[in-house]
Amino acid sequence: QSVQEASDFFNMSAPMSVHEDWTTGVMTGMTFTENDDILVFNRQQMQEMGITDKEGFDLVMTHEGAHRALQGMDTGFNSHQEELCCDYLAGVRAGLNGMDEGKMMASLEETAESLSHPDGERRVRAIEAGVAFAHEYRESHNGMPPTFSDCLEHFENSDLCVNASDASGQINLRPEQPFAEIGDAYEDELKGFVNDRSYHLREAQVAQENAEWHHKRANAAIEKGDLSSARDHNHSAESYERSRREHLKAAEKCTE
Repeated sequence: QSVQEASDFFNMSAPMSVHEDWTTGVMTGMTFTENDDILVFNRQQMQEMGITDKEGFDLVMTHEGAHRALQGMDTGFNSHQEELCCDYLAGVRAGLNGMDEGKMMASLEETAESLSHPDGERRVRAIEAGVAFAHEYRESHNGMPPTFSDCLEHFENSDLCVNASDASGQINLRPEQPFAEIGDAYEDELKGFVNDRSYHLREAQVAQENAEWHHKRANAAIEKGDLSSARDHNHSAESYERSRREHLKAAEKCTE
């Protein structure tokens, strides 16, 4: 229910799969659709962070939903900016709907900065900024809620976004890719490399099963003469096959 309501907030469909796993996060698939996203959560991790009720979990799922809503958009955000934007959008939902943002803020305020995530103080400030924007927007627009673009524009012009930088502080070379795949690469990461061989092997198996399912659906569509549906299923199958290959490559790099 939390995932569905967070998806509804962004006016998009629920992820293709939602299940309990070793962590909490979202894996986005093809950048032009949110329908193939996979969302995972970890009950123990949430409890350890102090997220023990539905409202707190709702806002965490809003953060993950924001990652889904941002996929494929040419924002130019680095990883810190995207994380802050997702926190900000969770704050916007809290502000619009009278939700208590306190538990989510408390769960983040002591977290340390990393290569992928800003420190807890900035993340709390992002949530507070989202809540404030929601209130200010409705007051100045006769109670009407903002659009996603309104929220994004306000965040992009804020000091939070302008001053956010990755912890590395350097610009790296873009990885080599075959020309045919540039702009259409399958993003099968969970917002960072996971150093867990068993996880990647498990995800590779899931991706293989999904690819096989889509191939079967494509063949069934061909038999019915539905070529459009067949093309869609074949495209999805190819994406899962790329995901499987990437997870197998990642498993080879793991040390744990």
